[in-house]
Amino acid sequence: MTVQSGWRAGAISAPLNDGLRRHVAELEDRFPIAADHRRSLSELGSQMVHAQKCTVSGLHNCRIALVRFSGAIEAAFGLTREVMFFYSPYPDLQIRELKAAKDAIKRLHRDVTPDIIFVWSPDPRARQKLDDWSTGGFLAIPLGSADATDPVSMVALLRDYIYARDLFYESTPVRGDRFFGRRQLLQALRDDVQEQRVAGLFGLRKAGKTSVLTQLSDNVATRNRLVILRDLESLPSPPSDPIPALIRDLKADVVEAVRGHQANLRELEKLPDTADPSDFRRAMQTVLRSLAKRDISLVLMLDEIEYLTPSDRIDISEGDMTSVSQFLGALRSLVQENDNFTFVLSGLTSAIVENGRLFGRPNPLFSWAKSHFLAPFDRDEADELATSVGGRMGIQIDAAALASFFEATGGHAFLYRSLASTVVQQLPVDVFQRRISRADVLRGLDDWKRDVAGNLNEMISHVRRYYPVEAIMLEVLTESPAEFAELAAEQPLELKHLLSLGLIEKDGTGYQPATVLSLL
Repeated sequence: MTVQSGWRAGAISAPLNDGLRRHVAELEDRFPIAADHRRSLSELGSQMVHAQKCTVSGLHNCRIALVRFSGAIEAAFGLTREVMFFYSPYPDLQIRELKAAKDAIKRLHRDVTPDIIFVWSPDPRARQKLDDWSTGGFLAIPLGSADATDPVSMVALLRDYIYARDLFYESTPVRGDRFFGRRQLLQALRDDVQEQRVAGLFGLRKAGKTSVLTQLSDNVATRNRLVILRDLESLPSPPSDPIPALIRDLKADVVEAVRGHQANLRELEKLPDTADPSDFRRAMQTVLRSLAKRDISLVLMLDEIEYLTPSDRIDISEGDMTSVSQFLGALRSLVQENDNFTFVLSGLTSAIVENGRLFGRPNPLFSWAKSHFLAPFDRDEADELATSVGGRMGIQIDAAALASFFEATGGHAFLYRSLASTVVQQLPVDVFQRRISRADVLRGLDDWKRDVAGNLNEMISHVRRYYPVEAIMLEVLTESPAEFAELAAEQPLELKHLLSLGLIEKDGTGYQPATVLSLL
């Protein structure tokens, strides 16, 4: 494939704007190598469509250009927007320059690729540094690693870096353009927050609960609605009481979140380390009333809620942990007494809102908080995830391969991503077009099953721990399907849990284990 007939397809027209030409000329005067880059881009049917100085203090000698690649290059490498070229004159490239480039993307108010930046610097260690700084799905590509006068060299540089990415693998919560699906669930949770309904989000281990909560936080936060997302995993475990530590954490979180909003923080800041739920409620009442005068609301999101209900160590119905139910009662009172406060819970176990009793007291959230369960992706959501993420790595996925991904994982978020990651890692990188076929998926299945065996066992152990009746029902379904129908009729709530968690499926003749169980 020649440059002329191949990569120029869908060529971008040369700019005619005199102002843009002047800014590009200023860039090339300051960085002569930019002229070579522009000529190579032009031979590839691509153009510099914007140029300016860097506006970050102390980095005014740096320059920025935005490039629109040809349609052929965009299609091959999953690009859909302008891409930033960042030019630094400094022989010792610093990470603050890369941070300045990232900030510039947000300030430009243009449709710029958010996770890829080309960087040129005279620093001989630029490639080593940029490779080290490329983390969390963000990619910094060293322009100095390509021959500026050779157009194909620039395409090869794109290939080497974009094809080396594995965007399916995620070890932290995803958000923004890395978040897929869950539209109906997110809308329901947004409605709950806006209507001041307390909600609980529950699901299997690695189902994506924290990602949903993080995305929800981003969606509902505004200038007049402050959101606090608190992970409870760091709380002490029984027999230690987790509530004093939680109150201390929330005190610090609330002070940080509302400072600058003219809220009355005196009572909250004076809370001693020994404060109990009643003390916390009174102090928060003062904060919320002062925020209400400024039309500001507060949303509290508590993730990993099972650390308040450790059913493997204490009887959550009658155990001696009354401070937990007292704390939840305090939160309920704050919701009922203030129009500008609500909270959302998230975790493995729905017992915290569905049990009539909680640690020896009536459960304040029973028949009051609304439960949502995080089921596996449906087929459309799974296909969207695969094609969108694959596209950003320059990968096309056959329809049969999409079907194979879903059949093998049942749409479970973690399993789906991990299988796709396994397959991507087996694809060749020394080609200019990559495609995943059904054969590629099948070839990766055995290795993947071995890799996720521990995760699957952990998922099921959490089901046994937090849903003991449901775990027994699963054993019955596996060993005696005929008896399961009778048991299901006697345990409607537990049956609902199994269906909502994606552990069993209903077909025309009854119930059957879901894909996640067949992998064990």
